Amino acid sequence: METRFECIYEGKKIFQVIKNTMPLFTGTWAQCERFKDIYNEKVMKSRYRSRRSSTRRADG
Repeated sequence: METRFECIYEGKKIFQVIKNTMPLFTGTWAQCERFKDIYNEKVMKSRYRSRRSSTRRADG
């Protein structure tokens, strides 16, 4: 995942968060950094939940 400069809009620099050539989010640099933090946290939680559910299926 990377952050790329997109344009200047109303005096603000606007960036895009891109993953595998697909834009995921557009905003200021700070907004993009926050988006990446939240996105990574959700991915980690999703992986943890899927591991727990697969372990439960094996035990059940």
